[in-house]
Amino acid sequence: MVQKLKPSVISDGLRSMLSTRFISSVRFIMKLISDGLRSMLPTRFISSVIDALKITNPWTTYPPRTEHVHQFSPSDYDQLKFELVDVTLNPDTAHPRLEVSEDGKSVKDTGEIRQVPSKEERFDSNIFVLAKEGYASGKNYWEVDVGKRRNWILGVASESVARKGTLTLSPKNGFWVIGLTDGQEYWAHTDPWTRLTVGGRPQKIGIFLDISANKLSFYNVNKKKDLHTFATIGDSRQGRKFVPFFSTGSGGVSVHDTEPLKIVQGFDDD
Repeated sequence: MVQKLKPSVISDGLRSMLSTRFISSVRFIMKLISDGLRSMLPTRFISSVIDALKITNPWTTYPPRTEHVHQFSPSDYDQLKFELVDVTLNPDTAHPRLEVSEDGKSVKDTGEIRQVPSKEERFDSNIFVLAKEGYASGKNYWEVDVGKRRNWILGVASESVARKGTLTLSPKNGFWVIGLTDGQEYWAHTDPWTRLTVGGRPQKIGIFLDISANKLSFYNVNKKKDLHTFATIGDSRQGRKFVPFFSTGSGGVSVHDTEPLKIVQGFDDD
């Protein structure tokens, strides 16, 4: 008595006999045929057949997704002049140790907790301060003079970030920042942190927020070189705003860190 084989058994047997490359070749040939038939049969009908068969080119290769780092050049720097925005610090967000200048263009760490008005938007545990204005679209560029400071952190924060309690700087918490620690190491506060290779000691940091391209780039203005790029900064389509972020560092006040962080107004030739 001859036992009938189930279709599934036959299918499994054929799969073991036919190589993956052969099956892929058949699929590719079918793709070529379907392309030829497009000129003879209704597009909707062919599209339905192709979707049903899941036909693809088996030899198509896709490059790995990599983070694009913008290569800075003098011509790029000239172009950034057209994207310059006027950034002013918001003293109502400043930690009590921070003192914002009267014109809102610089901030210094006083080393002591000052008596300041209680504000819902004020950072109470981290030495942070934000700008008054946030950006939800377009291209926005500004520069910060860090001078000879041994500690600083710069970048952008989501307007909705928490202000109370101890915070961790990372994109998942709404912060896209880089910084210098103890005058020795430059870090991008990714998750985990990324150590940056920086030649010399930059005294001016350029920050380019390109919301249309969904990225944030940092530059060594003095040497016209890129420092780091966050290839994605989240979605601003629902009115999300990104606000310039400043910090004098997380450590205690040092005799080497008496200089304020200063927002550069206009462009210099140095």
